[in-house]
Amino acid sequence: MMEQAMMKAVVLHAFGEPEVLEYADVIRPEPGPGEVLVEICCCGVCHLDLILRKGMRSRVKPPRIMGHELAGTVSAVGEGVRDFAPGDRVASFNFQACGECEDCRRGRPSLCRQTQGDIGQTRDGGYAQYACLRQGNLVKLPEGMPFEHACFGACVFAPPYKAIRHVGRIRAGQWVVITGASGGLGLAAIQIVRALGARSIAITGSQGKVDALRAAGADEVVVSPDGAFGEEVRRLTGGRGVDLVVELIGSPTFDGAMRSLAPGGRCAVIGELHGTPVNINLGLLILKEWEIKGVQSADREELVEVLGFMHEHGIVPTVWRKLPLSQAAQAHHLLGDRSVIGRILLVP
Repeated sequence: MMEQAMMKAVVLHAFGEPEVLEYADVIRPEPGPGEVLVEICCCGVCHLDLILRKGMRSRVKPPRIMGHELAGTVSAVGEGVRDFAPGDRVASFNFQACGECEDCRRGRPSLCRQTQGDIGQTRDGGYAQYACLRQGNLVKLPEGMPFEHACFGACVFAPPYKAIRHVGRIRAGQWVVITGASGGLGLAAIQIVRALGARSIAITGSQGKVDALRAAGADEVVVSPDGAFGEEVRRLTGGRGVDLVVELIGSPTFDGAMRSLAPGGRCAVIGELHGTPVNINLGLLILKEWEIKGVQSADREELVEVLGFMHEHGIVPTVWRKLPLSQAAQAHHLLGDRSVIGRILLVP
């Protein structure tokens, strides 16, 4: 019998604190029909990973290798794969729409509820040396784009990109508020706003993060531990308010977000970290003609657009720290302590 190839991986055997993540030798997967074996170059650590590790998403069934923010090189392909070949440089997005349900047929694949192969949830992901993925979960990188940039395209840059370009329809000179601005998505939003020639107001709860936010390109920074930043935003915008709020925190900052909006303004809700209901003044919603819209991650076509935008504008993700794969538990501790500015990258 042929000896099976092995690899290093971080395996979630049970839900709990970061220490449940076990760095171990596991069998290296082989690509089946329609699948691609990717040698992982790097994988980002997302807040969703912490939620999954705690058992707060029922779709995850241990044992599981987490991690959906991955990029690497195609090592082998399975039967029927035509779009990829060994040596291709690729990045992933974390769900694969079915392509057949009503939502997919009407051009809304992000709403598909029959997704196939959600990376790090229903199939093993990037906390490993290799990952075996459906070919529909992958896109090729723009020529010359570093893996360390591309791995953040789908989860970190795509939601704020969609919020700013598609929901906000932001143009040069307009104002954008970004809550939770020191996180990976917040810093991505700052960079996207700047690339479009618009102006950003970064919201943070920590005075110690002000300099980093200004260095990242924020035009203004408001320190607001209590989330009551609306009046200060209006002062900074001459009383008018902003054209768009990119809401990355959720309920604790939602009231401040709404108070920041100019007439006709839009609020794109990407994050909800607390799960607490919010109050909305429907009278103001009508009188001001505000729009509130939820935004998810990218589908395949959107990811190609986002990666192209990042590469064209020279956007560099903020990597707070690179850690070896063996220190995945430490990465979870750091992210959970909310001391991270930007993203943590795991490197096999």
